[in-house]
Amino acid sequence: MYGTLVIAYLFLGGAAAGALFVMSAWSFVFRRAKRPARLRTAFESLRSRAYTVGFLLLAFAMICLLGDLGSPGRALMVFLLPHPTVITFGAYTLAIEALLAALLLASSLPSSPSVLHERWLNIAEILCCIGALATMAYTGVFLFQGGIAFWNHWSIIPLFVFSSLSSGASVVLLIDWFTQGQSLLLRSTKPLQICHVSCLVAEVVFLAPFVNAAFRNPSADASLDLLMAPEMLAIAGVGVIGMGIALPITLEIYSITRKECRTIPVSDFVCLLGGLCLRYCLITCGVH
Repeated sequence: MYGTLVIAYLFLGGAAAGALFVMSAWSFVFRRAKRPARLRTAFESLRSRAYTVGFLLLAFAMICLLGDLGSPGRALMVFLLPHPTVITFGAYTLAIEALLAALLLASSLPSSPSVLHERWLNIAEILCCIGALATMAYTGVFLFQGGIAFWNHWSIIPLFVFSSLSSGASVVLLIDWFTQGQSLLLRSTKPLQICHVSCLVAEVVFLAPFVNAAFRNPSADASLDLLMAPEMLAIAGVGVIGMGIALPITLEIYSITRKECRTIPVSDFVCLLGGLCLRYCLITCGVH
Protein backbone atom coordinates (compact mmCIF):
# COMPACT_ATOMS: atom_id res chain seq x y z
CA MET A 1 0.00 0.00 0.00
CA TYR A 2 1.16 3.57 -0.74
CA GLY A 3 3.58 2.40 -3.40
CA THR A 4 4.36 3.48 -6.94
CA LEU A 5 0.80 2.92 -8.15
CA VAL A 6 -0.59 5.21 -5.44
CA ILE A 7 1.91 7.93 -6.36
CA ALA A 8 0.83 7.59 -10.00
CA TYR A 9 -2.85 7.65 -9.00
CA LEU A 10 -2.47 10.77 -6.87
CA PHE A 11 -0.59 12.59 -9.63
CA LEU A 12 -2.67 11.48 -12.62
CA GLY A 13 -5.98 11.76 -10.77
CA GLY A 14 -5.18 15.24 -9.51
CA ALA A 15 -3.90 16.47 -12.87
CA ALA A 16 -6.91 14.97 -14.68
CA ALA A 17 -9.41 16.51 -12.27
CA GLY A 18 -7.57 19.83 -12.43
CA ALA A 19 -7.61 19.83 -16.25
CA LEU A 20 -11.31 18.92 -16.34
CA PHE A 21 -12.12 21.69 -13.86
CA VAL A 22 -10.09 24.27 -15.79
CA MET A 23 -11.55 23.29 -19.16
CA SER A 24 -15.15 23.13 -17.91
CA ALA A 25 -14.91 26.47 -16.11
CA TRP A 26 -13.19 28.13 -19.10
CA SER A 27 -15.78 26.72 -21.51
CA PHE A 28 -18.63 27.90 -19.29
CA VAL A 29 -17.25 31.46 -19.33
CA PHE A 30 -16.05 31.44 -22.95
CA ARG A 31 -19.43 30.56 -24.44
CA ARG A 32 -21.14 33.49 -22.74
CA ALA A 33 -19.44 36.16 -24.84
CA LYS A 34 -19.54 36.85 -28.56
CA ARG A 35 -16.36 35.62 -30.19
CA PRO A 36 -15.04 35.65 -33.78
CA ALA A 37 -15.94 32.50 -35.68
CA ARG A 38 -12.27 31.46 -36.07
CA LEU A 39 -11.68 31.84 -32.35
CA ARG A 40 -14.77 29.79 -31.48
CA THR A 41 -13.67 27.06 -33.89
CA ALA A 42 -10.19 27.01 -32.36
CA PHE A 43 -11.65 26.89 -28.86
CA GLU A 44 -13.92 23.96 -29.73
CA SER A 45 -10.86 22.10 -31.00
CA LEU A 46 -9.01 22.85 -27.77
CA ARG A 47 -12.03 21.83 -25.68
CA SER A 48 -12.29 18.48 -27.45
CA ARG A 49 -8.59 17.75 -26.97
CA ALA A 50 -8.61 18.86 -23.32
CA TYR A 51 -11.59 16.65 -22.48
CA THR A 52 -9.92 13.75 -24.29
CA VAL A 53 -6.67 14.15 -22.35
CA GLY A 54 -8.52 14.74 -19.06
CA PHE A 55 -10.62 11.61 -19.53
CA LEU A 56 -7.60 9.48 -20.47
CA LEU A 57 -5.57 10.73 -17.49
CA LEU A 58 -8.50 9.98 -15.18
CA ALA A 59 -8.87 6.52 -16.70
CA PHE A 60 -5.16 5.79 -16.16
CA ALA A 61 -5.48 7.05 -12.56
CA MET A 62 -8.38 4.66 -11.95
CA ILE A 63 -6.35 1.79 -13.46
CA CYS A 64 -3.49 2.60 -11.08
CA LEU A 65 -5.87 2.62 -8.10
CA LEU A 66 -7.41 -0.66 -9.28
CA GLY A 67 -3.93 -2.16 -9.64
CA ASP A 68 -3.07 -1.09 -6.11
CA LEU A 69 -6.17 -2.84 -4.78
CA GLY A 70 -4.81 -6.00 -6.38
CA SER A 71 -8.18 -7.44 -7.41
CA PRO A 72 -11.01 -6.11 -9.60
CA GLY A 73 -13.40 -7.92 -7.27
CA ARG A 74 -12.42 -5.69 -4.35
CA ALA A 75 -13.17 -2.58 -6.42
CA LEU A 76 -16.51 -4.03 -7.52
CA MET A 77 -17.51 -4.71 -3.91
CA VAL A 78 -17.10 -1.01 -3.12
CA PHE A 79 -19.98 -0.31 -5.51
CA LEU A 80 -22.10 -3.40 -4.81
CA LEU A 81 -21.79 -3.23 -1.02
CA PRO A 82 -21.13 0.45 -0.27
CA HIS A 83 -20.27 1.62 3.23
CA PRO A 84 -19.93 5.22 4.45
CA THR A 85 -16.14 5.31 4.22
CA VAL A 86 -13.56 7.57 2.62
CA ILE A 87 -12.72 4.86 0.07
CA THR A 88 -16.37 4.59 -0.96
CA PHE A 89 -16.60 8.36 -1.36
CA GLY A 90 -13.46 8.38 -3.48
CA ALA A 91 -14.62 5.48 -5.67
CA TYR A 92 -17.98 7.07 -6.41
CA THR A 93 -16.39 10.47 -6.96
CA LEU A 94 -13.95 9.05 -9.51
CA ALA A 95 -16.69 7.09 -11.28
CA ILE A 96 -19.06 10.05 -11.51
CA GLU A 97 -16.32 12.39 -12.70
CA ALA A 98 -15.28 9.86 -15.34
CA LEU A 99 -18.88 9.63 -16.61
CA LEU A 100 -19.19 13.43 -16.77
CA ALA A 101 -15.84 13.69 -18.59
CA ALA A 102 -16.96 11.03 -21.08
CA LEU A 103 -20.24 12.89 -21.66
CA LEU A 104 -18.49 16.22 -22.25
CA LEU A 105 -15.90 14.53 -24.48
CA ALA A 106 -18.60 12.89 -26.61
CA SER A 107 -20.48 16.17 -26.84
CA SER A 108 -17.36 18.10 -27.90
CA LEU A 109 -16.44 15.85 -30.82
CA PRO A 110 -17.10 17.30 -34.30
CA SER A 111 -20.48 16.25 -35.75
CA SER A 112 -21.22 14.23 -32.62
CA PRO A 113 -24.82 12.95 -32.38
CA SER A 114 -24.62 13.50 -28.60
CA VAL A 115 -24.14 17.27 -28.78
CA LEU A 116 -25.84 18.75 -25.72
CA HIS A 117 -28.27 21.65 -25.75
CA GLU A 118 -26.69 24.82 -24.32
CA ARG A 119 -28.61 24.55 -21.08
CA TRP A 120 -27.68 20.89 -20.52
CA LEU A 121 -24.08 21.61 -21.48
CA ASN A 122 -23.95 24.32 -18.81
CA ILE A 123 -25.31 21.89 -16.22
CA ALA A 124 -22.86 19.17 -17.25
CA GLU A 125 -19.89 21.54 -17.02
CA ILE A 126 -20.97 22.84 -13.61
CA LEU A 127 -21.34 19.27 -12.34
CA CYS A 128 -17.95 18.42 -13.85
CA CYS A 129 -16.36 21.31 -11.91
CA ILE A 130 -17.99 20.12 -8.67
CA GLY A 131 -16.92 16.53 -9.29
CA ALA A 132 -13.39 17.65 -10.16
CA LEU A 133 -13.12 19.61 -6.90
CA ALA A 134 -14.30 16.56 -4.97
CA THR A 135 -11.78 14.36 -6.79
CA MET A 136 -8.91 16.79 -6.12
CA ALA A 137 -9.87 17.04 -2.45
CA TYR A 138 -10.06 13.27 -2.18
CA THR A 139 -6.45 12.89 -3.31
CA GLY A 140 -5.56 14.82 -0.13
CA VAL A 141 -8.15 13.12 2.09
CA PHE A 142 -6.79 9.76 0.90
CA LEU A 143 -3.53 10.53 2.72
CA PHE A 144 -4.98 12.59 5.59
CA GLN A 145 -7.05 9.65 6.82
CA GLY A 146 -4.16 7.19 6.42
CA GLY A 147 -3.17 7.32 10.09
CA ILE A 148 0.42 8.40 9.33
CA ALA A 149 1.84 11.21 11.46
CA PHE A 150 3.60 12.99 8.58
CA TRP A 151 0.27 13.45 6.76
CA ASN A 152 -1.81 14.19 9.84
CA HIS A 153 -2.57 17.87 9.20
CA TRP A 154 -5.61 19.39 7.49
CA SER A 155 -3.44 21.57 5.20
CA ILE A 156 -2.57 18.53 3.06
CA ILE A 157 -6.09 18.64 1.58
CA PRO A 158 -6.01 22.23 0.21
CA LEU A 159 -2.34 21.66 -0.70
CA PHE A 160 -3.36 18.81 -2.98
CA VAL A 161 -6.34 20.75 -4.34
CA PHE A 162 -4.22 23.72 -5.44
CA SER A 163 -1.39 21.49 -6.64
CA SER A 164 -3.92 19.58 -8.76
CA LEU A 165 -5.41 22.81 -10.09
CA SER A 166 -1.93 24.02 -10.98
CA SER A 167 -1.17 20.75 -12.78
CA GLY A 168 -4.53 20.90 -14.56
CA ALA A 169 -3.89 24.44 -15.76
CA SER A 170 -0.49 23.31 -17.06
CA VAL A 171 -2.10 20.42 -18.96
CA VAL A 172 -4.61 22.73 -20.67
CA LEU A 173 -1.97 25.36 -21.47
CA LEU A 174 0.31 22.72 -22.96
CA ILE A 175 -2.51 21.37 -25.11
CA ASP A 176 -3.25 24.91 -26.28
CA TRP A 177 0.40 25.53 -27.10
CA PHE A 178 0.94 22.35 -29.09
CA THR A 179 -2.35 22.51 -31.01
CA GLN A 180 -3.99 25.89 -31.60
CA GLY A 181 -2.08 28.17 -29.27
CA GLN A 182 0.53 29.75 -31.49
CA SER A 183 -1.95 31.34 -33.88
CA LEU A 184 -5.31 31.81 -32.22
CA LEU A 185 -5.80 31.08 -28.54
CA LEU A 186 -2.39 31.90 -27.10
CA ARG A 187 -3.24 35.47 -26.08
CA SER A 188 -6.59 34.33 -24.71
CA THR A 189 -4.80 32.19 -22.14
CA LYS A 190 -3.41 35.11 -20.12
CA PRO A 191 -6.32 35.04 -17.61
CA LEU A 192 -5.70 31.31 -17.20
CA GLN A 193 -2.01 32.00 -16.64
CA ILE A 194 -2.92 34.53 -13.93
CA CYS A 195 -5.11 31.89 -12.29
CA HIS A 196 -2.22 29.44 -12.58
CA VAL A 197 0.07 31.83 -10.71
CA SER A 198 -2.62 32.27 -8.05
CA CYS A 199 -2.83 28.48 -7.59
CA LEU A 200 0.94 28.27 -7.22
CA VAL A 201 0.91 31.00 -4.59
CA ALA A 202 -1.92 29.22 -2.74
CA GLU A 203 0.14 26.02 -2.90
CA VAL A 204 2.93 27.82 -1.05
CA VAL A 205 0.45 29.19 1.49
CA PHE A 206 -0.69 25.67 2.43
CA LEU A 207 2.69 23.96 2.03
CA ALA A 208 4.13 26.19 4.76
CA PRO A 209 1.75 25.12 7.58
CA PHE A 210 1.98 21.49 6.43
CA VAL A 211 5.78 21.48 6.77
CA ASN A 212 5.57 23.45 10.04
CA ALA A 213 3.09 20.95 11.50
CA ALA A 214 5.36 18.05 10.51
CA PHE A 215 8.37 19.61 12.26
CA ARG A 216 6.26 20.26 15.38
CA ASN A 217 5.00 16.67 15.51
CA PRO A 218 7.45 14.33 17.30
CA SER A 219 5.72 11.31 15.77
CA ALA A 220 6.81 12.50 12.32
CA ASP A 221 10.54 12.55 13.15
CA ALA A 222 11.27 9.39 11.13
CA SER A 223 9.62 10.92 8.05
CA LEU A 224 11.52 14.16 8.52
CA ASP A 225 14.82 12.31 8.87
CA LEU A 226 14.18 10.72 5.48
CA LEU A 227 13.12 14.07 4.02
CA MET A 228 16.39 15.63 5.23
CA ALA A 229 18.49 12.90 3.61
CA PRO A 230 20.59 14.40 0.76
CA GLU A 231 18.84 12.62 -2.12
CA MET A 232 15.31 13.27 -0.89
CA LEU A 233 16.14 16.85 0.09
CA ALA A 234 17.42 17.45 -3.44
CA ILE A 235 14.14 16.14 -4.90
CA ALA A 236 12.16 18.30 -2.48
CA GLY A 237 14.23 21.41 -3.05
CA VAL A 238 14.84 21.21 -6.80
CA GLY A 239 11.73 19.24 -7.77
CA VAL A 240 8.97 20.47 -5.45
CA ILE A 241 10.11 24.02 -4.65
CA GLY A 242 12.16 24.79 -7.75
CA MET A 243 10.32 23.09 -10.63
CA GLY A 244 6.92 22.84 -8.97
CA ILE A 245 6.59 26.40 -7.67
CA ALA A 246 9.44 28.92 -8.09
CA LEU A 247 10.31 28.39 -11.76
CA PRO A 248 6.69 28.19 -13.01
CA ILE A 249 5.74 31.36 -11.11
CA THR A 250 8.74 33.23 -12.53
CA LEU A 251 8.18 32.07 -16.10
CA GLU A 252 4.41 32.59 -16.02
CA ILE A 253 4.79 36.15 -14.71
CA TYR A 254 7.37 36.85 -17.40
CA SER A 255 5.04 35.37 -20.01
CA ILE A 256 2.03 37.37 -18.79
CA THR A 257 3.91 40.65 -19.18
CA ARG A 258 4.86 39.95 -22.80
CA LYS A 259 2.85 39.70 -26.00
CA GLU A 260 4.32 36.35 -27.03
CA CYS A 261 4.15 33.58 -24.43
CA ARG A 262 7.27 31.66 -25.42
CA THR A 263 7.84 30.28 -21.92
CA ILE A 264 4.55 28.37 -21.69
CA PRO A 265 5.88 24.91 -22.65
CA VAL A 266 8.82 25.20 -20.25
CA SER A 267 6.89 26.56 -17.25
CA ASP A 268 4.04 24.08 -17.59
CA PHE A 269 6.23 21.06 -18.23
CA VAL A 270 8.39 21.70 -15.17
CA CYS A 271 5.25 22.45 -13.14
CA LEU A 272 3.93 18.95 -13.90
CA LEU A 273 7.28 17.44 -12.91
CA GLY A 274 7.13 19.41 -9.67
CA GLY A 275 3.64 18.09 -8.92
CA LEU A 276 4.89 14.53 -9.39
CA CYS A 277 7.88 15.22 -7.12
CA LEU A 278 5.57 16.59 -4.41
CA ARG A 279 3.56 13.37 -4.31
CA TYR A 280 6.70 11.23 -4.47
CA CYS A 281 8.24 13.01 -1.48
CA LEU A 282 5.08 12.93 0.62
CA ILE A 283 4.38 9.25 -0.03
CA THR A 284 7.97 8.04 0.28
CA CYS A 285 8.70 9.99 3.44
CA GLY A 286 5.33 9.16 4.95
CA VAL A 287 5.67 5.40 4.69
CA HIS A 288 9.51 5.49 5.23
